[in-house]
Amino acid sequence: MNKRIMKIVDVLLKQDSYITIDKISEELAVSNKTIRNDLQIVDQYLEENNLKLIKKTGVGIRIDGKVRDKLHVLESVREKNKTLADYSPQARKIFIGMQLSAFDSCRIYELSEQLFVSRATIHKDILSLTKDLETFKIALHRKNNNGISMEGKEKNIRNFLLELMLRDNGYQMFIDIIRRDDYRCDGSYVFPGLEVTDDEVKDFTGCILRWGNPYINSLTFPSMVLVLLRAFVTYLRIQDRHIVHLSTSFIEDLRKEPFYKEARELCDRLANHYRLQIPDVEIRYLQVYFLALQNSRDLSEQEQQEARMLSDALLTSWSEQLHLPFDRDEALCQSVYDHLCPAIIRFRHGIPNENPLMQEIHTLYERTFQVARNSVSVIEEHFHCNVSDDEVGFLALHLAASLENMKQPLKTILVAHGGVGAGNLLRRKLSAQIPEIDIISQETFFSIYECDFRYLGTEDRKSVV
Repeated sequence: MNKRIMKIVDVLLKQDSYITIDKISEELAVSNKTIRNDLQIVDQYLEENNLKLIKKTGVGIRIDGKVRDKLHVLESVREKNKTLADYSPQARKIFIGMQLSAFDSCRIYELSEQLFVSRATIHKDILSLTKDLETFKIALHRKNNNGISMEGKEKNIRNFLLELMLRDNGYQMFIDIIRRDDYRCDGSYVFPGLEVTDDEVKDFTGCILRWGNPYINSLTFPSMVLVLLRAFVTYLRIQDRHIVHLSTSFIEDLRKEPFYKEARELCDRLANHYRLQIPDVEIRYLQVYFLALQNSRDLSEQEQQEARMLSDALLTSWSEQLHLPFDRDEALCQSVYDHLCPAIIRFRHGIPNENPLMQEIHTLYERTFQVARNSVSVIEEHFHCNVSDDEVGFLALHLAASLENMKQPLKTILVAHGGVGAGNLLRRKLSAQIPEIDIISQETFFSIYECDFRYLGTEDRKSVV
């Protein structure tokens, strides 16, 4: 529940009698229309707390109910108002993006009122948002009446909406609703800007999970969350009468692929639960998402060969950039291959792979991320596509895991020509300052030429200092 809703409830609870909507809009510095729209949520919230919103034409509105219930709600509201922070620039951008995806158009002044910032600030946010939209091939269309709307292919708009959901704090609430059987809904918005409440999400996810479909149940938890999010976006867009478009040739290709039955069963369940008409093209589009989650055993021999070729190319690039033998790391070879098996479906069909760990990756593995980014040109050239940062991030995690495994002591020969005492002192200092090295021998400039390096072993990590 947003900050303005809480303020409306607070204003109403402080009144002993009726108050007009004009008075509330004046006090909160927003339009009448905004207050009227918010009152629907206020009414629901009050009803859940044993209170009732009384409306009297020509007089105003007030809250009716027992004093103890009013005091309880007032305490709750004021506590929430203390914790509800103003939107950050990033949060505002997410909010605006979701608003634009949910409505045919949005007006600048309405966004300004909703976010409690100036119109100039909204204009700056929209300018920043425009750059993000360009990566999804979506444009903003400005209207004469101060309104703006999205223009782009439906699949691109959905991909953008998924991206926003994963970057929004609501993503964690979405997971909590799925994971926790004891999650209690209070009418809070899950994704601000979409006006989707937690009880709506719980009903949607419950509809699918109670189904007990073997395919859904076989997925890992992260994959299951992504399937539910994608299905949820499909549901929201169909509700607003936005249907995806796929070419006839593409649909014919999909007829040869698996997972149509699973996609159809999921759509049938949603159609029956929400009394929706879901066209076959939407079932086919969901089928593509399911294809993108398949493993190597579900791929054709040609696709497996593609995955192996690309895997080898990535490891070669990493080895050249970091001067380390990644091609000898069998665990890394297998993990990159396993990742690319479903990824080639995503690359071929332009399916995004959302990575919820991007912030952590940039914080902990920025150098590794850049190495991975420098290597994906082979994928982009092969599929004539742009590899997203999310995909690069997953590759960076595989590379980082290999680098961590390589952090074994470096077998080292110390060459010092200052006597045994000076050599021992240098040895202790080096061991203290560089714990990654293991000094296994101490030599002079003369004895080094007689040293048998074979006792260092066959490991790749060895040095002479």
